[in-house]
Amino acid sequence: MKFSFLPATVEFFDYFEQASANLLDGAHLLQKLLDTNDEVQDLVAQINEIEHRGDFIVHEVTNLLPRTLVTPIDSVDIQRLVCAIDDALDAVQGVAERVVIYQVTEVKKPARRLARLIVESAQELDAAIHGLRDKKKYTEVQQRVVQINTLENNADRVLMEGLTSLVAHRDDIFDFIRWKEIYEILEATTDRIEDAGDVIQRVMIDNA
Repeated sequence: MKFSFLPATVEFFDYFEQASANLLDGAHLLQKLLDTNDEVQDLVAQINEIEHRGDFIVHEVTNLLPRTLVTPIDSVDIQRLVCAIDDALDAVQGVAERVVIYQVTEVKKPARRLARLIVESAQELDAAIHGLRDKKKYTEVQQRVVQINTLENNADRVLMEGLTSLVAHRDDIFDFIRWKEIYEILEATTDRIEDAGDVIQRVMIDNA
């Protein structure tokens, strides 16, 4: 069995950055899908392709870990980080699929607001991950993590407002069911991004 040292250290950070950039691409496509509701099939196909790319990154990291004697951060945190990012991307795909399954033709305002919060969260996560290579940037990374937490709290409020509105106008049970599910998956996406931020927080504490 071959073991790697410095090259693996660089490679893990490369994978983190690829994963976060991939999530950001997916978030932008989801926002476009919910803002315009045009070219639905094409946008959903693009999101599915990005999700497959995310699975490939997780697969590569999972295969690399047992072949690496020295990792840049704790191996458990490496796995948790890429999996949290992949879980967020899975949720993005889940929303896109439900737009098709539930034949959404008019997107409700809370869904668009949640999509924007997902994009902002993914942007903060991407910036935070790019700062992990350099301990001198840890203060900036910490600020990014705090902002991710703030955005997740904002998403909680939008979800509550959206669900409250659905309950107040629940004459159409099908409309209630589909939007409740879509809202909850959108909010869960920000939860998963926050999970990735929590891993980054732990990494900074362990490596300070």
